[in-house]
Order: sequence, then C-alpha cells, then structure tokens
Amino acid sequence: MEELTAKRKYGLILAVLILIVMFFVPVPAGLTPAGTRTLGCTLALLICLSTGALPLGLTSLIFMMLYFVLGAAPSLTSAISGMAAPPVMFILASFGMSAAVSNSPISRRILYFMMKIFGKSIKTTLLGLMFATAVVSAFISNVPVTAMFVTIGISFLQLYANETERKQTGRTYMIAIPVAAMIGGIMTPVGSSPNLVAISTLKTMAGYSISFVEWASYGVPVGLILIPAAWLIITRVFPPAEMEQELFEEFIESTRVTKKPNRQEAKIIVIMGSMIVLWILSSWISAINLYVVAVLGVAIMFLPGVRILDWEEFKKSTNWDVVFVTASVISLGNIISENGLSTWFVNTIFPSNLALPAFVMVFVTAVFVILMLLVIPISGALIQVLAGPLIVVAMNCGIHPVILIITLCFCATNCYLLPIDTVPLLAYSSGYFQMTDMPKATAPILLILALLCALWCPLIYSFLM
Repeated sequence: MEELTAKRKYGLILAVLILIVMFFVPVPAGLTPAGTRTLGCTLALLICLSTGALPLGLTSLIFMMLYFVLGAAPSLTSAISGMAAPPVMFILASFGMSAAVSNSPISRRILYFMMKIFGKSIKTTLLGLMFATAVVSAFISNVPVTAMFVTIGISFLQLYANETERKQTGRTYMIAIPVAAMIGGIMTPVGSSPNLVAISTLKTMAGYSISFVEWASYGVPVGLILIPAAWLIITRVFPPAEMEQELFEEFIESTRVTKKPNRQEAKIIVIMGSMIVLWILSSWISAINLYVVAVLGVAIMFLPGVRILDWEEFKKSTNWDVVFVTASVISLGNIISENGLSTWFVNTIFPSNLALPAFVMVFVTAVFVILMLLVIPISGALIQVLAGPLIVVAMNCGIHPVILIITLCFCATNCYLLPIDTVPLLAYSSGYFQMTDMPKATAPILLILALLCALWCPLIYSFLM
C-alpha cells in the first residue's frame, strides 16, 4: 500500500511540474504556444491517469478545466466538448444494457449452448466459455461481462477437491476469461467504448465514417480466429488439471437454465434484439444512428409496464470514472487536432514519405501500440493520443487512415499484456495467477493479433472500397 501511495504522490508532483515548466520552455519550431500547452497537458494527464495520482473521474474533470485555464483550449466549450460527444452517451447506455443482461439468465443460456457444443473435456469447456464470453462482450461492455464470467469460472473451480489442481486450472481460466472479453469487444463497434472513441476520432480528424457492418467486417473475422488461437496458447502455456467426468458433466448441467424465458427476460430479448437489428440496418439507412438506438433502447427499459431497469439502481451501477475519463480524452483529442499537435509530432518524428508496404506499416503500428500500453495503460487515452499522428502517417504512406485507426483500436483495446487494465484486473484479483504469469500467455496472443491486423485490415479494406 505504501508503494502505491508513493507512486500516486510522485505522479502528482511530476504532473504539476510539467504544467509549470511548459510555460517556460521555448516553443518548438512548427508548434504554437497553445500547441505546447496542449503537449504539456497531454503528458500531465497521462501521468495522472497511469499513476492514479487522484481518482480517475476527478482527474478527468480537473483537466477539462485546465485545458481552458492553461490556454490549451481556445474556449471552455472546446475544453469540455467531450462531455457532449456521442460515445459518452453510448457509454451511459451501455451500463443500462449491462445491468439488464446481468439481471437475467440470458448469458447463462448462451454459456450452456456453447458448453453443449464444446464441452467434451476441461480444455474444450474453456473454449466454450471463451466463445460465450466473447459473444456477450461483442454487444455489452467488457467490464461487466468479465465480472459475470469470472464468477461462473470460479464456481466451476470449486468442483476441484484438490487445492493444487484448483489453482492450476484457476490460472488457466482466469487468464482466458478477460482475454476472451477483450477480443469479443473489438468484434462490433458497440462492444467496447474505445471502439466508439476511435470511430468518432476518425470522423473528426479524417472525415471518414465507419458503419456497423463495416466495422464488423474487420472485427468479427479477427475475433473468430483469435479466440481459438488464444485458447490454444493459454492451454499450452498453462495446462488445466483434468477432472472426473461426473464432476465435469455436473458443471455443464449447472449452467443450464431449465425455465423458459419469463416475461421480463422476453422483454430484454425483444428490446436488445431490436437494437442489434437497428444497429446493423444503420449501415445502409443513414437515418438510423447507433448512439440514438442505444440511448432510446435503454430508455424503454425504464418505462412503466416494462420496468426492466430501476433508475436508482442504474445510477449506482454506472461507472462514472469511465464516463468522465472518456469525456476528458475526447476533449483532449479535439484540442490536439485543433492545435496541430498531431501534424507537428509526425513531422518531427517521421520522414515525410515513409514508402512502406501496407503490411509492414500495419504490423509496426500494431506492435508499437501494444508496447505503448505499458506506458499509457488507458486504451481510450492511448487512442486519442495516437489517432491524429497515425492518420497523418497513413496519408504520408499512401494508406487509408481507417486501416491504421482500426489497428490502433484493436491493439489498444486488447490491453492484457499485463493485468493493469480494469478488465484483466477483475480476474487478477481472484488470486489465481501472478502478474508475471499473464505475459507468458498473452504476449504470443498479441503478436498474432498484430499479424492478423497486418494481413486482414488492408485486405478487407480493398474489398469494402
């Protein structure tokens, strides 16, 4: 605890020093004073978020004010522009969707269906659990999905009478579940809030819109390949202990929901199903907006006669840290774009024309993003910081920006090299594995993800265009 306190203290001191020093350093060539202050605010914000110097939500609110007070943003409206960004509205709606699904047996029905297909052994049961996690996570936020399936995984581990075997298998399962949730999160644009941040950033900075189906064309194939690849790697690195067949079959049967869907569950299925259909149709019908569908769909769940959700419970279950952090980094991304910081960064670091093949450029980008997660372990913040520079790099290389932005999002969202992000932390807190265990299995998975992005993203773009 003392080490954590010291980390926060030194993080806060360093952030304050950066905000002071930025007023006295010479303005770099090609950058304006506002751009210099934006750079200082960016570094200070990332340090505060990474070290937990202050509560995340408080840090985000303070910095939105500082953008304006310190002269990085031209107006207060610009400094708080992220608060009105559509992704923030979607995040709020996603907590409602998560609460609705969590309070119903829908996820267990999906799990039982996957278990019946894959549940032939301990290893294949894990594959079924990973697919079930990914499917739910493709439409619901990663955090509640991980919490839900970690609970199911722990209940399975209780079947082991031998403590050593339980810990051995627990390490396998607790590493696999958050990995599956994050992989599922990239399969559709609504699977994770960073996806929507990336879409919004690409629209703002490059004027390019990505539809639901277009995103799924990139994400679903990558996810469907990566899930079995991740399963194979994790079970090879950390083989689970075998279990008696009777106990094994008992667990599969325990996931079965024997009752038919009641009225409440049927309402959730109808509303969520309608939302998914409308999200898909939005790819061709421009009048349908996926953010509007999400907010109004969740609003219906509160109506008299429906009563799937309770407003007071919804307010308590909403993670306001996520809301405010997303709003702050979106505001910062807008300011970075306005002040030309992205262009300056690229012109300073990279040659004007790299002339690299698309495969090489995408692979290098993917590996770079994965390594940057060790420095900036907040996926939304990393996307906003790197999106602008990568858009400029893509144009310099003759690659469409959508290819590098989707690569950035896929790799930033799959932040499980170490259990630093909230999603792997949920499983890490179960105590079944050490922090140094995770990269032994996840580093090869992330390398495969980088290769998949390099192979698939340029290829599917050529088909879609």
